[in-house]
Amino acid sequence: MLIINPGSENKGGTFEQALENAYGWLENIIKEYPEVKMTTHENRLNDGDWEFKFTHGVTGKQVNLQTHGFTEEQCEKFVFHPRVYWDGSSTADPKVEDWLTDDYTYRIIYERKPKEQCKSISSGCPTQIRVGSSG
Repeated sequence: MLIINPGSENKGGTFEQALENAYGWLENIIKEYPEVKMTTHENRLNDGDWEFKFTHGVTGKQVNLQTHGFTEEQCEKFVFHPRVYWDGSSTADPKVEDWLTDDYTYRIIYERKPKEQCKSISSGCPTQIRVGSSG
């Protein structure tokens, strides 16, 4: 049996666009994990994609993102969109466990938003969940 991973053959593009794509990931990641930093040097892989390393500032855990350097408009021209690999998986998204080492666990902290950030004062202010690490 032959299994084909559509989209995995669409490699390449430019480093500048790959960096922009990676910054998009970083922007979303730091909303939940502000301690995370990303490498920005060019690291082209043999298959034509680029790899960026994301490192958690507290745990030191590093996770790799492999991405193409195509714009969204260029991707639309492909039959299958190019794959992006987070921590080796084309279907994974960043999660708290990605940043843990054997020395760390995590806990959930409940915080109430300041009233000026609440959308509806009459319905009360919703509780915010913040995930952090402790060690």
